[in-house]
Amino acid sequence: MWMSKLGPMKKWPIKNKVAVQLEHTVFCLTRKEMDGAYQAALSLMQERGFESDPISNLVVGLTFYELWYSSLPAEMHLGKQEELESNTQPEISQDNMFMSIVDSKWQGASEGKKPSSLITCDSNTSIRNDKEYIEAGAYKCGEVHKDVEINLREIKREDDNQPQDISLHSDERSELEMSNDSSPPSFSSYYTRGLPPLLLPIQFPQLENLEELYDFHTRLRNDQYNSAVMYLSRAFSLMPPALEAFHPLVQLLLLGDKVNEALAIVEKISSDSSTTLHLRLKAHLLEHFDRYNYTKHATCYEDILHKDPTCDYSLGKLISLHQRGDYCTEKLAEIIASNLDATYAKCNTWREFACLLMKLSQAEGDTMSVCADGGDGQKQKSSGYLCICVPRIFLAPESQKSWMLRCKWWLTRHFRKSTLVSDISSGDTELLTYKAAAACHLYGRDFGYVVQAKEFLEKENNMDMLLTLNRHVHNSAGFYLKNV
Repeated sequence: MWMSKLGPMKKWPIKNKVAVQLEHTVFCLTRKEMDGAYQAALSLMQERGFESDPISNLVVGLTFYELWYSSLPAEMHLGKQEELESNTQPEISQDNMFMSIVDSKWQGASEGKKPSSLITCDSNTSIRNDKEYIEAGAYKCGEVHKDVEINLREIKREDDNQPQDISLHSDERSELEMSNDSSPPSFSSYYTRGLPPLLLPIQFPQLENLEELYDFHTRLRNDQYNSAVMYLSRAFSLMPPALEAFHPLVQLLLLGDKVNEALAIVEKISSDSSTTLHLRLKAHLLEHFDRYNYTKHATCYEDILHKDPTCDYSLGKLISLHQRGDYCTEKLAEIIASNLDATYAKCNTWREFACLLMKLSQAEGDTMSVCADGGDGQKQKSSGYLCICVPRIFLAPESQKSWMLRCKWWLTRHFRKSTLVSDISSGDTELLTYKAAAACHLYGRDFGYVVQAKEFLEKENNMDMLLTLNRHVHNSAGFYLKNV
């Protein structure tokens, strides 16, 4: 209605005309008026300079995505709850994620063990090979039974080239033909099953064999699908890129079983220019399809935490990597400290932090501040003795100043007298214990918060927590009060 009131726009400046058409297309999409959105997209595609405009390509790509999705059978659409989940970041409970380095052993050893299978989550197994034997145990994204033999000679290729229902320029047509690759896809579909709705926003039917699965994905990649992929890819590739195209483009590539292409798009994501959502999507894909590349995982989690220090999910993942031996203790201590700068954390975070500091304080050798027997200023000549020293991260020139400022700030942020009273009255003795444990590594065993926490635990006769705190006290050197 409002477009008709504007009248003919032939004499309008191109910039203004495109802006109105973009607004109209988005308006139709939000109201699920797919015919109107389709006609508006066709008009937008005819404008001069469309090929080089990332926003126009983004909107047209989203239009074809919606047209494609609306054409799927109703049983494949997400319900209201799944749609809600597809728009939110799945988080793992902090209480379930954190496991103390000292107080508990990592229970997920099986995750660190590579399965003895020929098919892995990097999607390298493909029916492009003449013959593959797929052996895999149960996995979160699907189950592939042993001794399934795939023979190219037994699988018919279907010609997926259908007449186009839209008028395309010659360069667009050639680009579409390139994207409409008729070669069989990698059989990664079994592994996409465990992805969250955030990345896989349809409900797959239960298919009995690989041929049915291949046929199903072939039918998904129709003209509307290919158009959506083409325009969203262009929007993401142009300079400056339309980063909003990243999420729907990755979804479409995964839905079309183009996992390698999705991972290639993910690799282009920069930690500087990308949003936290982009980095979280990248992390989910790496966890799923490149699950043993721990260095890549760690870098991705670090990038997320640099943008959002409060992200418990990424912090928990780094802790898990550290407990496997795949992440540096000093770096994790810095990361958790940044989290504590931004949050008032629960006991699990303080427990990890205290245990990291104790680990950093324990050194083999004869250079230390406190000996293992608790005497100050005594040096053990034998290198076999466990000695307690001030952690290097507190003394290194590049980090000492920041730790000094942090310790000064935390005196009022985390360890003031009123906070101690609040922690005691809350009844959370674990939080009190592990905060005091961290405090003794930072401020020394005579620090007020530490002393009063010990007195309270003794008064309550809480021997378990008292033993835990004493273990940290006897293995702490203190840092801040000695350097002020």
